[in-house]
Amino acid sequence: MQGNITIPFELYYEAGESKFEELDFYYGTDSMGGAAEAIAIATHAIVHEELVKQTPSVRGFSLHFKNSSPGSFRQKFELEFNGALSIAAIKAMGIPAFIETLTLVLGIPMGGTTKSERRKTMKWLNGMEDMDKLLERLNRPLVRIHHPVSGQGYKVTLKKAQTKLIVFDSLSHKYMTEDVKDPKEITITVAVSRFNGRRCTGRFIESHDAESVSFAPKMLGGRPLIPVDQMNLLAKSLTGVVNSQFIPVKADVTEVRAYDGRVKHYILHRVYEDA
Repeated sequence: MQGNITIPFELYYEAGESKFEELDFYYGTDSMGGAAEAIAIATHAIVHEELVKQTPSVRGFSLHFKNSSPGSFRQKFELEFNGALSIAAIKAMGIPAFIETLTLVLGIPMGGTTKSERRKTMKWLNGMEDMDKLLERLNRPLVRIHHPVSGQGYKVTLKKAQTKLIVFDSLSHKYMTEDVKDPKEITITVAVSRFNGRRCTGRFIESHDAESVSFAPKMLGGRPLIPVDQMNLLAKSLTGVVNSQFIPVKADVTEVRAYDGRVKHYILHRVYEDA
């Protein structure tokens, strides 16, 4: 339709740890369904700055299958923005910034970067209030995309036209599905780059230019075991980071690590001022 904005994508299934022979129908359709779910949820969040619980609740755009190249095990599809608000949002953001934001949001749960040099991307990341919930919500569909990886040993690539955006392979699957919790508490010196006061969740950084790592407190009866004065320290540190001041805090945490030793997440026990 005239005035709508369409972006071409492709899912490409190829040899990974195993030689490619044929794509299992169940694994393939579940992978494509996971991609549709992940892209729809992330796109809605980018355009409307809100999280939806159910994929059918997304609005202002649609995803369509396009003709696939014969015998190539490629599936082409389009993301079409067809609502006035979504079209206006994409025009204001720009397609390059949207693609970068989408790629970053889908990549973070798989160990991808949390940083960008693009101003509009970082503005959205810093302004998305439910970012931690969004990343949690994306976990299931991202694991579904990996089904030909875990089930057949293949590799899946998400492309925009011919440009590779994200690779789903055995290492990204391992990052998502295998956790190692260090049994001992450690004390770290960090600042807060994101903080949700309702849930006492957010992200820590070790320096202004460092990758951020998510944190969440231990819970009791559905409530975080972090008192108000400690939450205030977290909020104070966040205010400093927003104003380009690195205000560190001490945090006693348990580390949750990936298969390769990278810290995926912190379980937060207590916070106190850095001496």
